[in-house]
Amino acid sequence: MTTGGGAARAATALLPGLRRTGLLALAANGVLELSQLVGVEGWPWQFKQPAYPLMFLLGTLVVWLVVGLVQAVLGSFRVTAAVVLVAAVVLSFASHEKTRLLDEPLYPSDLHFAGDGGFLVDMIGVRAVLGLVVAVLLALAVALFLRPRRAPAPELEGRARIGVRVLTGVLCLASLAYLAGFNRPGNEARATYDALGAMWQPFSQKRNYLTNGFVGGVLFNMRVPTMQQPPGYDEVTMARIASRYARAAQHINRSRRPHGLDHVNVVMVLSESFSDPTRLSGVRLDEDPIPYTRSLLARTPSGAMLARDLGHGTANMEFEALTGMSMANLSARTGVPYQTLVPGHRTFPSVVGWLHRAGHATVAIHPFTTEMYRRREVYRAFGIDHFVHDTTMREHRRIGHDAFISDTSAFDELEHRLRTSKRPLLANVVTMQNHQPYTGRYDDPVGAHGPGGEDLPDLGQYARGLTYSDEALRDLVSWLRGFDEPTVLVFYGDHLPSTYPDDVVARNGLRMRETPYFVWSNVPGRVVAPPLVSPAHFVDLALEQVRAPVSPYYALLTELRRRVPAMESGRLFGADGQRLDPRTLSPQARRLLHDYRLVQYDLAMGHRWSEAALSGPVSGPSTPALASP
Repeated sequence: MTTGGGAARAATALLPGLRRTGLLALAANGVLELSQLVGVEGWPWQFKQPAYPLMFLLGTLVVWLVVGLVQAVLGSFRVTAAVVLVAAVVLSFASHEKTRLLDEPLYPSDLHFAGDGGFLVDMIGVRAVLGLVVAVLLALAVALFLRPRRAPAPELEGRARIGVRVLTGVLCLASLAYLAGFNRPGNEARATYDALGAMWQPFSQKRNYLTNGFVGGVLFNMRVPTMQQPPGYDEVTMARIASRYARAAQHINRSRRPHGLDHVNVVMVLSESFSDPTRLSGVRLDEDPIPYTRSLLARTPSGAMLARDLGHGTANMEFEALTGMSMANLSARTGVPYQTLVPGHRTFPSVVGWLHRAGHATVAIHPFTTEMYRRREVYRAFGIDHFVHDTTMREHRRIGHDAFISDTSAFDELEHRLRTSKRPLLANVVTMQNHQPYTGRYDDPVGAHGPGGEDLPDLGQYARGLTYSDEALRDLVSWLRGFDEPTVLVFYGDHLPSTYPDDVVARNGLRMRETPYFVWSNVPGRVVAPPLVSPAHFVDLALEQVRAPVSPYYALLTELRRRVPAMESGRLFGADGQRLDPRTLSPQARRLLHDYRLVQYDLAMGHRWSEAALSGPVSGPSTPALASP
């Protein structure tokens, strides 16, 4: 009788705690879901699937594990409620603001920015941050200082209570650790979601979160292997591949100048959201926003760059351009290699190390916070000598009501670095002037109209920003023409803005992912630029433009560009911009693609067996190498 009575008392003490924490988990998950419903065009439930209630319950169970862990650590339900609700409010607000600004929800890797107050203020504004702080303080006050109106339920005492807390904490922590492997083969949590009807949409994370719930979307974006090991990967195979492209490099370099890069500056400009709105069907502007750029494209090796995303993805395009590694070879859920891949390495192969060995100095110029996409860590891994950012630039001019530093200031910094560098310079410039949001930025927006003649005010603001970028580019090229050092300039837009209405996006298809690029030099060049190209080929295009020799790595990229110049997410495109069927590719093209994938895996994820051999040298001691010194 005593034993039975003790068990009954224990159950009586535990049940209220289970009930309270369960209700808290339900409320917290509801708060998280609110971030997915605000700001969606039309009735947001149109995106929900029939199995959504089950997805919501699964998400609540996951949140319950978090609540249980916090309760086990803190031991007080009121404090647990405060911590959990405040965390839910902060995460919900952050996801809503990121979706509003960048058209993508919050990812697990984005928590890196949580402590960067300056970044938050710059991106969402002082009012929004102050509102969030007030909301958090109110939530804390309500949770901590409102006392329960009825007598507390009986609780366990002494050792039993401690034992229950320890057991609960261990079980919850172990379960959450298992959930962290959501994307690993055989994970039962993933299998449960799939069995209950989850509809994963990796190429539209906004829709992915809407369809499967906030928690489901977060789990789907948990870290996964960045790249699956290709078949045949071993040291012998990599040695054979390195030898093959060493011979290819020797063949290419017969028509190149042996020391053609020794005194040449290499400038790569990623222009934030730079595009040509006049190419889009259903859009009409009252004036051409980029007349100078258009004239330059007509007389310079140029074409369209294939962007991976619409409205975001800057760091991914920069990653491709600097490393020569295609995002198409990485897992669809890799996210941003600048956050998930590069910072995990002390050094990472890129054009930076390649040019270091050629005697170049290197500088990165980005007129924004150093923490954006963890660029400080990434540039350190690449081996960049100097990182010039918003607080270290010589000028900080802004145009109109723009919160971001102008392209003119960024280019003035570039000109200063080129003038004062005692060695040839590799300069990687990432501008910020045309970053979203656009509302109210300029007093004289360009008139912009949609398919039905309706006004598109945000597009008009964006187009006015393009006119300022066009003028800044004209001044930069004019300055480079008179500069007495040979210089090659690669200029490209990273993506189109997400400000276009859905009907414009639907009718334009691939054009919504094409931005202008060109390869210009103040010395005679000879490159033939593909009409459509991936940014992974910008360096080999620049080398061909100035007739500089290539290492085996860039020989591989040169050969690949001549057969498959653009690729993304399983799609391949030819030199004419037409989509290629992998089944009809020539044996040479198929071998190139397989070799490229093996090399990328080896350098990014594997043992780097091929790194030294692919680096060269191929034509003398001044020939650059791929890796950082």
